[in-house]
Amino acid sequence: MKNSRDFAELPLGKLIIRCALPATISMSAIALYSIIDGVFVGYFLGATALAAVNLVMPIFMLVSAVIDMIAAGSSVQIAARLGAGKNGEACRILTSSLLAIFLVSIAVAVVIRIGTEPFLHVIGADPAVIREAATYLYILAGASPLFLYFFAMDNYLRICGWQNYSMGVNVGTAFLSIFLDYLMIVRWNWGIEGAALATAVSLTAGAWLNLLPFLAHRTELRFVRHVIPFRQFRKLAFNGSSDFFDSTASSLMSLIVNAVLIKLGGTLAVAAFSVVMYLDSVVSMLVFGLTSSLQPAISYCYGAKLRERTRRLQKYIMIGAALLSLSALVLLKTAGPWALTFFVTPGDTTLMNLSLATLSAFALSYLVKWVDICVSSYFTALEHPKISLFLSMVGTLLAPLAGLALLVPLLGLPGVWYMPFCAGILSALLSIVCLKKFGSRY
Repeated sequence: MKNSRDFAELPLGKLIIRCALPATISMSAIALYSIIDGVFVGYFLGATALAAVNLVMPIFMLVSAVIDMIAAGSSVQIAARLGAGKNGEACRILTSSLLAIFLVSIAVAVVIRIGTEPFLHVIGADPAVIREAATYLYILAGASPLFLYFFAMDNYLRICGWQNYSMGVNVGTAFLSIFLDYLMIVRWNWGIEGAALATAVSLTAGAWLNLLPFLAHRTELRFVRHVIPFRQFRKLAFNGSSDFFDSTASSLMSLIVNAVLIKLGGTLAVAAFSVVMYLDSVVSMLVFGLTSSLQPAISYCYGAKLRERTRRLQKYIMIGAALLSLSALVLLKTAGPWALTFFVTPGDTTLMNLSLATLSAFALSYLVKWVDICVSSYFTALEHPKISLFLSMVGTLLAPLAGLALLVPLLGLPGVWYMPFCAGILSALLSIVCLKKFGSRY
């Protein structure tokens, strides 16, 4: 697939395979790296390092959430413009978006350098955790102008039909990260600095490989000299606001959850929850990969006024996401205890038992958490960000906060573990109501 017209012309089954299969493989590779990175940190560097990474990663994701907003909003508009035959405007949107991402990445580095340590002191982290967390995040922030393109370029490559190339870069980046983790953490004994450098170097390599097809003029989209008016860019950014809010709220909730965990169970509770989050990243990335891989197709068909094809695409996305999530629930319930052994230093029975209890409760969320992801992505693809933003607000912030406020006073520490399931029920119900009420209107 090397042309966006295939979004409208290919049979749906073939289109889904061509778009979703490379994305699934890509997300699987990235998830594999995430898990193995956690294994290296937890097994070789210990619970303190594991807690440190889990504490500061939401900070990095929080300040870089603007990248998600620009990438999501611009990719929807680019696909819709290509569907309407407005290729020149699509190229201007691409150029403007990448320029904005570069400026944001510089701001990211500055904000992280100023605010990390004061925040960690405020939430009451141990001095040892603060030292390792700040070191890890400063290295990532310093390199961010070189690699934040990585997360956006994947969207643009998919629009141009370069799914297989994008898959190859993602898989290669993941395996390079794993190799560098082994080299820098195990062989060279660089500690937490090695973990951060491995991530920064591999993502930088992947980002520039993603740029090559555009620089070589091999894609349908081109870099141009002219940029779009600020009014249009503001609309573009607002269309991606649900992704921005989703990333921001998810990061904010992670910070809140970590603060609650520190208060209720200390560093050990944070480490146990982070182990489960590594496993959860596999499922989350697969569901996200499925929805994001077909989002350009939905936007293109919507721009080309192929309404029935648009609705059928969304139906298949939701069926696929449900099957992925339910399979993950069964797998974690059966093989999860075995998987946890790779993250925990042998003999650390306290961390292992706490991780097992966390995993058992958290896994229930897979029954429902896929619904709002699919529905919110659908309304973003249709360029109706208000509904998407509302669903993101409920699913990632309001419902989880309500769950914490209700469950923690009743259950204590287990209330944090069951919160995702309770919040998922509420957000899923609201998503279904919105889809029934507004979906056919668009």
